[in-house]
Parts: sequence; C-alpha cells; structure tokens
Amino acid sequence: MRRRAVLAVAVGLAVVAAVTPSSPAAAKPSPGPADHARSLHVRSFADPPQLAVAAADQAVASGLDELRKGPDEAYRRTAVVPGSEGMYSVVYERTYKGLPVVGGDAVVITDSAGKVRDTAAASGATPKVSTSPTVTAADARAKAKTRLSRTDDSADPRLVVLAWGDKPRLAWEALVSGIADGKPSKQHVFVDARTGEIADSYDEVRAGTGTGYYYGQVTINTSGSGSSYSMTDTTRSGIRCGGQNGSAYTGTDDAWGNGSGTNLETACVDALYSVQKEWDMLRDWLGRSGINGNGGGFPTKVGLNDVNAYWDGSTTNFGHSQDNQRQATPIDVVGHEFGHAIFQTTPGSAGSGNENGGINEAVGDAFGALTEAYANNPNDPPDYEVGEEVNLVGDGPIRYMYNPSLVGDPNCWSSSIPSTEVHAAAGPFNHWFYLLAEGSAPGGGKPNSPICSGGPSSVTGLGIQKAGKILMGALMRKTSTWKYINARTASLAAAVDLYGASSPECAATKAAWNAVSVPVQTGEPTCAATGNDFSVTLSPAAGSVQPGQQVTSTVGTQTTSGSAQTVALTASGLPAGATASFNPASVTSGGTSTMTVGTSGSTPAGTYTVTVTGSATSGTHTASYILTVGSGPAPTDPPDISLANVKAHLQQFQTIATANGGTRRSTGAGYTASVSYIEQKLTAAGYTVARQPCTSGCTSGAGPNLIADWPGGDANQVIMAGAHLDSVAAGPGINDNASGSSALLEVALTLAAKNPAMAKHVRFGWWTDEEQGLNGSEFYVNSLSSTERSKIKTYHNYDMVGSTNGGYFINNITTSAATYLKAFYDGLNLQPEENTEGANRSDDASFRNAGIATSGVAAGASAVKTSAQAAKWGGTAGQAYDPCYHRACDTTSNISDTVLDRAADASAYAIWKLATGTVTSRDFSISASPSSGTVQAGQAVTSTIATATTAGTAQTVNLSASGLPGGATAGFNPASVTSGGSSTLTVATTATTPAGTYQVTVTGTGETATHTSVYTLTVQGTSSGRTFRNDTDYTIDDLDTVESPVTSTATGTATSPVRLTVTIDHTCAEDLEIWLRGPNGRWYLLDSSGGSTCTSYGTRTYTVPVTQQAAGQWLLEVSDNYFQDTGTLDWWSITV
Repeated sequence: MRRRAVLAVAVGLAVVAAVTPSSPAAAKPSPGPADHARSLHVRSFADPPQLAVAAADQAVASGLDELRKGPDEAYRRTAVVPGSEGMYSVVYERTYKGLPVVGGDAVVITDSAGKVRDTAAASGATPKVSTSPTVTAADARAKAKTRLSRTDDSADPRLVVLAWGDKPRLAWEALVSGIADGKPSKQHVFVDARTGEIADSYDEVRAGTGTGYYYGQVTINTSGSGSSYSMTDTTRSGIRCGGQNGSAYTGTDDAWGNGSGTNLETACVDALYSVQKEWDMLRDWLGRSGINGNGGGFPTKVGLNDVNAYWDGSTTNFGHSQDNQRQATPIDVVGHEFGHAIFQTTPGSAGSGNENGGINEAVGDAFGALTEAYANNPNDPPDYEVGEEVNLVGDGPIRYMYNPSLVGDPNCWSSSIPSTEVHAAAGPFNHWFYLLAEGSAPGGGKPNSPICSGGPSSVTGLGIQKAGKILMGALMRKTSTWKYINARTASLAAAVDLYGASSPECAATKAAWNAVSVPVQTGEPTCAATGNDFSVTLSPAAGSVQPGQQVTSTVGTQTTSGSAQTVALTASGLPAGATASFNPASVTSGGTSTMTVGTSGSTPAGTYTVTVTGSATSGTHTASYILTVGSGPAPTDPPDISLANVKAHLQQFQTIATANGGTRRSTGAGYTASVSYIEQKLTAAGYTVARQPCTSGCTSGAGPNLIADWPGGDANQVIMAGAHLDSVAAGPGINDNASGSSALLEVALTLAAKNPAMAKHVRFGWWTDEEQGLNGSEFYVNSLSSTERSKIKTYHNYDMVGSTNGGYFINNITTSAATYLKAFYDGLNLQPEENTEGANRSDDASFRNAGIATSGVAAGASAVKTSAQAAKWGGTAGQAYDPCYHRACDTTSNISDTVLDRAADASAYAIWKLATGTVTSRDFSISASPSSGTVQAGQAVTSTIATATTAGTAQTVNLSASGLPGGATAGFNPASVTSGGSSTLTVATTATTPAGTYQVTVTGTGETATHTSVYTLTVQGTSSGRTFRNDTDYTIDDLDTVESPVTSTATGTATSPVRLTVTIDHTCAEDLEIWLRGPNGRWYLLDSSGGSTCTSYGTRTYTVPVTQQAAGQWLLEVSDNYFQDTGTLDWWSITV
C-alpha cells in the first residue's frame, strides 16, 4: 500500500531530540482530550491496541454471547477504532461459504487492558442458503437500475448473502448512481439471485437541510505559500472545499470570501470553519480521531443547484436557500452532514429501513448540535434547532430537537416508526438526545422538553459533552440492523463503561429513553447498583474426535466489571453418547478450566455446536465449541477422500470467481475470497492457520499465502503438501488449480476429522501468484531459516489434478519422496508416468531448488495425450490433457471426477503413510515463553513453562533445569504441573556468574514420557565496561509495539550522548517508529515512521544527548505503524 510521505525523517542518526514528560512521573501518561497537542510526543506507556485485538479475536473465535456463527461461516476483522476513555471498537464482517453476509457484521468492545466489555451482532448464525444464483449479474444490474429515473453510473454486482429481513437469501448487490425522485441517489440495491426481485436497498445519499449563515471573520486552516493558496486543510487529512467539480478553491492570497450569501468562496469559509470545529470537538470531547475515526475526513462541495444539502457516501454537498440568498453552510447543517459520515464510518455502516435511516438523520442532528455547542460562536448560539438561520423554505427551523412535534414529527417512539419518513423518524432520537443533554426542565433560558406517556416525571440532563460521549460509545457498538431498541441497549452499555453501572449517567440514559417510550430490553443494566460481570472464551474453539475418544479445550473466564465471582460451567448441545466435564467445575472469574468432551463408540458422526455456559450471580454468558465426530475405519488407516466434498469446494471457488469478474487471479478480490474460504474451514477444524503476505517477488497487490499446521507430531520432521490457489485472469481456474486446492483442503479436513496419532508434523500450504512465476511458494521457502527448511522432510505438490482428458503423472517418480504416491497408483494398476510437462512449472520447484525432497501428482495441462496413454488410461489421443487450460472455459464442467477422486485419495494415502504412526496413548508437550532472556549478573529472569496434553489424558509433569552457568540456579513455581498447566521458571544469577550465552535445558518428566525445551540465557557481566545489550528476539507484527529492556549497572552520570546499535530484521524501515526511555522516564524519539518507499532496516546506530544517571533500566520501544511488512527485533545495545 502507498505510505504517507513525511517532511523529514531522522535516519542514521545524529542528534535525537528529547521529549520531556509534562509531569515528574517516570512513565508516559495516556493523553486525554486536553493533552491532544502534546500527545504527538508524550505517548502512552502501554500500547493497548494489540490487547484489544487479541481479546476481540478470542471472543469471536469462541463465539462469545452474540457472536455465534454457523459451521459454514467465518468472521474477518475489518477495523480497530479507538474510542473515548480507553475503549476500542473491533469490527468484523461475516462470510457464508466465502460470500459476504450483508447484515452479518459484528462488533466487540474492549478496554485498554484487553478485557471484553460488550459484543453486538447484526444477526445470528446463517441457516442453509443456496449459493448458486439462477439470475445473472447482468440481469441483476438491469433490475437495480429500475430504482433510478436516470442512471449515471453502475458497478459490477457482487454475490452476497443478504441477512436483512425475515430470512437470509442469496442476492446480487448492485451499486447504481444517478437521479431518483428528482434528487441525487447512490443506491445499494439487493436483487434476489434466485427470483430476480428486489429484496432490499439503501441510499448512501443522505439528504438534509441547513442554514446559510456567515460567521464573519474567522480563522480557518488552509494550505499554500507565496502567491498560491488552496482551501485544503493539510492538518486534517481529506478536508478541503471547492465547487461542483470537486477541486478545492485556490487563490493568490490566504484571504477567502467576501461575506456575501451568494458567494461560493464565502460558503467554503463557513464550511471549513464548521468541519474544523467538528473535527476538534470529536478529538477534545469524544476522543475520536478525525471524521472517520482513523485520522481522516472527506471533501466538501458548495454551489449545488438545489434547495438542499446531502452526504453521498464520500462527499458532503451544499446547496442554497429557496430565495437563493444564502448558502446552506452554517455550523449545524455542516455538522449534520458530516454526522452522516460518522454514522457510516462507525461499525455497521449505514443500514436499510426507515427506522435505521431515522436514527442516521438524528445522529447527524446531534453532531450538528455538539459542534454548535463546542464552537459556541456568539453569531450562532447553541440552540438544538436545526437550520434555524437559513430559513431554508421560509418556515424557520427544519427540526426542533427538544420538541420534534413543533414541525409535525413524533416526539415518542411507537410501532409506527419503521413506516415513518426518515426525517420524521428522527424525532424520538433527537428528543432523547436533548433530554439526556439538558433534561426536561433545564432552566437558564433553555426550552423545556415534554415527556411521553408512561415516562418518568422528569429527566435531569448530563450536559451535552457527556451526552455526546454516550452517543459516541453507542455508535461504536452499532450494527447494520440497528433500530431504536438496539440504540437504547448500546447507549446504556456505553454509559456503564464510561461512568459505571450505578452512575447517575447510566440512570439518566435510561430515564431519557423511558421518556421517549423506547421499551426496556431484557438484560439491560439496571443502573441501580454496582454490577459484576464476566466473559467466557474457548481455546481452541473447535475440535475433532473419533467415536470412543475424547478432546479437550481450555475455558477462559475474565472479570469484565466489578468484582470477581464464582462461575459454574456447563455444556449443552452434545451429540448422543457424548459427555462434557470441566476441571474444575467452577472457577473464580479470571481463572481457567479444562473442558473434556468424551464420546462413546455409538456417538454418531457429524458436526455439532456445543454451547458452553458460564453461570454466576450476575447472569450467564456462553461460548460455542464446534465438535466434529468422525466415523469409518481406524484413524490410522489411509481414508477414502469424499469426492462429493471436493466437488463442493470446487463449486464454491466457481461461485467466488463468478462473483468477482469470472476470475480468482492473485491480485483480485476472487483470490482473497478463496483464501478466506479455506481459512475459515481449517480454523473451524482446529488448524493453526496463518496468512503470509508476499512482501517481495510477487506481483504488486497479490494476496497472501495461507499456511496451516495440524497440531502434534515431531516438529523436527515436517511432511508438507501444497497447491497454488490463484487462477489466470482469463478464467475461474477450476482445474488450474482449484482442483489441487480443493483436493488438498478435503485431505486436511479429513485429517482433522480422523485425528490419527501423528508421528511427524503435517503442514499444508496454498500459494499465491503461481501463475506469475511460482512467486508465492518461492517467497515462503526463502522466508524460512536453514534450520526450518531442514525440518521439511518431504513436500508434495498438487496442480491440475482433474483434467478431463487427463493422465496420471507423478513428479520425480523414481525418488523416495514419490514412493507412496506411486504405490497408490500402482495399486490401481494405473501405470503412472513422470510429470515431464510440469517440470519446473509448479510450486514444487521452489522447494526442490532449496534442497527439499519433492513429489506430487498432476493430470496434465496443454500437452497432447499419446496413443499409448489413451490405451492405458482412456481418453482421446492427439488432444490436450486439459482443453480449457488457461481459458475462460476452465469451469466446474472442466473436471474429470475419476481423475480428481484418484488424485485426492493418493494425496491422503501418502500423507497418512508418511506422517502417522504409533505413538504413546498418553503424551504431553513442553515449551518456554519467552524462549530466551538477558540478565545482568546478580539479577534474575523469568519465563513461563507451558505444558499441553497431546495424546490421551492429562498427567503429572515434574520440572527441572540443566546447563546453567556457574553461580546460577533455577526454580519452578510450581515444581510440578498437570499437563495443560504452566509454571514460572526463575533463573537467578550471582555477581560471580560469568558473562556469556548459555543453553538451559528445561526437562519435563511425565508418567509416560520425558520432553525438553531449550531456554537461551544471556548473562551480561558487571565489569565489562558501560555497554549493555539485549539479545532476546521480539516479533514485530503489523500495528504492534514491542518493548525491549536493558538494565545498566554503570555508575555515575550517563556519558552524553549515549550510543545505541539496533539490529532489526524488517523489510520496511519506514513502517517503524522507535523510542528510547531512560531510567528517569524521559523519552527520546530515535526514528519516525512514514515514507513513500520501503527499505530494509538492518543494523543502525543512534547517538542521543541525555542528562541523567547511567544506572537503571533503559527501554527500547519499536512500533510498526502500517500493514503488510513485519519483522523481528534481533538485538540492541547501549553504551552509557
């Protein structure tokens, strides 16, 4: 992706400026709204976004509460948006069999400590829906255009599952732009893909009205110098103002407008003044970064030839009053239209229906009122009246938030609101916001506000800033199916998070909703007493077992509010003959339990959703566990791979291609959707799945590789199989190579279902950008260290394994890597041949060139079948093995079932023979985290020693350590654990412990086996001068921060400047922001992120002027502020 350019970057580096804390405290304070100006330098000591993401991802994987999904569905994280008071909104979209689910969005609210505070989902799990359209994309587009009286533009429809309405349905989503009812329109139209009828639609254009008001001489942010200026705000990304052509107005000086109501440059002065005030209000009052929550905004146009103003999904556009004397750019109207942008860029975006649209309109009014109050301009005092200055059509304000009925809009919610026009449907929400902010009888010259029948006798307001915070917190929980009852629930949850469950703010929020007749919802906060609450997660969230066997998962709990409480655990939804037990059966929230699901020999095969329920005094929470029970022969026997299942995968890839322009090329959305489909299948089956971005050597924009590891087996002996997932641009690539990808996927799923004992470790790979030169697999192999490459004992490749006129070809057929593939084909008397056509043309070449033994099967591409081959294999001599090779006709019709079935079975046969074997019926594993540490002589360092039950039942594991240097000791707390538990290893050194690096062997002695893990200990001497070093590796992920400490024992004042050497293995140094913190808490910026190109970091040196003592902890902090490139902090040293 393109990166932001910066004016200056300090590299190399000479002198680094010190950043002084605003208080004597040693730690960097978390910047609040009033600290925004200094927050560019005084940064939070912790970096909570990764905590928020980790907690939210775990909640989604566990199906926590409302996040339940079906077996054919997967969630994909789309955004992480910080909110006020340390809250984060982590947003997800759902897919069904690889297709986007419109109305399947979800949001998880977490706090800066990584605790899940709330969840919301637009809909529940999707029932069975056909993914085969009978209506073409072209017909759907034509149908969508009927929504407009004039169509100016339309986009290719995409195939989706529409979850809005009574039941989910397959639909084409078409985006059409033009004119409807004489007004601009940009509609998302959903056409039923089975019947051709319009199922639903919504319009991105949110029309509003406003007042043309002039604020006199004001200061606005523009850009330029000398004699060239522009109405572009370079301090607020995306903010500019100009005419209908979309370009910002320019001038020879920085003086704009003439104060005339008909002058468009003057209108831009008002518009820029207003949106800049709104931007600042969002920052200072609500803790939101920019209009879109991620530091960005949107452009403004003036001069619209209409008595109107609107937001069209990417731009605000302002017209004029009916008498054409004023432009519609006062602060409340500008705030309203940008309020639509805020509504669209919070979770759930803009939904459909009049009730949702009414809330959208009211949110715009609320942001107009908030901006007007923040600006507090004497020319336009805050008043909760919308458009009072412009007198748009000669009738005064368009809406009265304190009493919507003054213009005929309803004050109170009722069941008729969903059928009310959207601007009128805003009435109850506007009324609620006024009551929350000001109350029913605020005094001070502010108008009283009526209370609906059945409501409280009065409501006491909180002030508009607190009301705005609660509104913003509610919006961060929004889903696409929001209605008034959802807004009530979300705002109460926000009030609890912001101010507490027994706070006056919570009570006022509830009273204001009661006062506008929005009904109480089951489970909402009482606001009467301090509430305790907790959450439940599962890891892993899925597992496979054979009848008569058992599987385990760790149930994690967390105190999310109030005090810890006892949580009793139960399970439901188990198949016949299965039981679930918990050890322990109840925990104190914050603790964990091991769930064991046992099956009997009669438990029927199938996939089941087991609901794990945690019950406490405060209520219950649930998490979902997907249990797959296998059937058939013993799991150690090579299985028959289901041809029907393989073909179902092929059909899914065909559907994906059809929905994405007929192709799954590596740089397109069809490829990404293919990755997601496989990813969700494997994750649900219990694989450890990782996307690997191809950051070098691949075509620009190519999607990621997908790597999946099945747990168990000797990690030093890896059996790997792979297939390229991309197609050529000319077609959907069903034989080339959805066939290999689908066969491999079903083999992987069968392995998970059979769950045989593993003698060796099994890994699968799906490669990107093969069609452009084997680029994805080559990148993967090159990314491995020599040690990791040596662990891969065999790689098998599957490319074009279903050719209609195909043969039976094996790569490197005479080598040991091909033994089992050849044995399987020989057993069918197929007389396989060497794959000469495919030599060096598929991904096995990347592995073979790295010295890894390779084989695999293929059925042939464009080469011609000989008469001898036709005689033994059937088919037509003199014709290509695949007549649709690299053509549009490479569809599901271009597959030989027989050839495909045999290739899939051959793959499974080889993997079973190579990787499975007899192992102990009970076993465990042991690991150290971190696996290395650095310590000064005389000090101590710790590591967590984790164990896991890898086979059979849990067992007692006694822990010990060897290989320690002189003067060092190792202790374990506890000294023994039950496998699945963990212990803290403490390595203590003395002043006489010699400096050096040591391999400490941690040994776990169990009842059935002994396993070891190595901990690398680096001891720094106390008499080796004034240079100190940390050699611990820290993985640097996207949008992540790592901190590496060094403890100095040097005496006296640090010699200024201190000198640092930093080695980072990272392909894009421009992603990185690097800070140094001294022992007295002062922070020094070493390197800023940003730039338009990428360079490798390598080893760099810095000199930093300091004034402080040398002794104590020096901390290096490295943040990766962009997506794509990741890396490792290898080591760093400091001379003080």
